[in-house]
Amino acid sequence: MEQTRENVTKSAQGVAPGDRQEFESLLKDYDVALLTTRGTDGHFHTRPMALSKKRKSGSEIWFATWVDTQKVQDLEADPHCSLAFHSTENASTYLSVSGTVEIVRDRQVIHELWEADWKPWFPKGPDEGDIALLRFIPEHAEYVHPAGGKLQVLFSTAKALVTKQRPEPSPKKELDLH
Repeated sequence: MEQTRENVTKSAQGVAPGDRQEFESLLKDYDVALLTTRGTDGHFHTRPMALSKKRKSGSEIWFATWVDTQKVQDLEADPHCSLAFHSTENASTYLSVSGTVEIVRDRQVIHELWEADWKPWFPKGPDEGDIALLRFIPEHAEYVHPAGGKLQVLFSTAKALVTKQRPEPSPKKELDLH
């Protein structure tokens, strides 16, 4: 039996199959991701990155960066990396996405995807000399998105306090994206 690449079923492990539309919808709520790379020293390095709201196609995620950064050096040595998304506004939801990055130095693409919000980092705009884009290509996502949102989580927590039982966690979902 062939498994579709859209979903990963791991119900025996308490992991539900993910849904691409749900994933895409959740992703739209975030402005910042934590990008984790592996350095040539073998250590993981994480830093916040502002997401581009523009896309060229599919589920790819774009970021702007300086060419001479440690993250670019890390990604040139090993393009595999991960993104984490979480916010205190919706503390019950998180996303973790693994994939690869392509470093894009093409001026036309930089102009196409330029975001006004990047101006503080790149005062000369898309013509800044050392600017590059990171094209993140997602391969696998894990996320938790409680059906009832914050209210359901609060109710479950309050119920656990009264009954002295563990709260029922929302299921983690997994989705293959390649």
